[in-house]
Amino acid sequence: MIESRVFVDTNVLIYARDVSAGEKWLVAQRWLDRLASNDRMVVNLQVLNELTRWVLRNEKVPLDVARERIDLMREFGEGSIELSDVDRAWDVRAKLGYQWFHCLLIAAAANEGCTHFLSEDMGHETRYGDLTIINPFRVDPDAFFKAN
Repeated sequence: MIESRVFVDTNVLIYARDVSAGEKWLVAQRWLDRLASNDRMVVNLQVLNELTRWVLRNEKVPLDVARERIDLMREFGEGSIELSDVDRAWDVRAKLGYQWFHCLLIAAAANEGCTHFLSEDMGHETRYGDLTIINPFRVDPDAFFKAN
């Protein structure tokens, strides 16, 4: 069986950095640890830019430290949005009706061949083609990895 690749939305990355999120922080940490250690995590430049904005505003660290923190995430993807993503995002918008920035991310994930999209912000188990959106706080990562 081919192991599924999972596109990770910015909100999950933020929860994994925000200790004040309590249980969500712990769950997000578990998800990211499992995805990263199995080389199944995917992000893109849009996600990295959104995360950068959050780090700069919330972590109150020197600029070079903020940059190092974001640069660590680049190994999971740093591709920019392509015209093929924009074209597909129109189809996502027509089928799912999500906000445009979410449509772009779903399109990018589908174009990357991801089978799952980890996000708290969209409908749990919503499908777009072969891509399924998963709310990380409704699915245990261990159960996910056993099934996928």
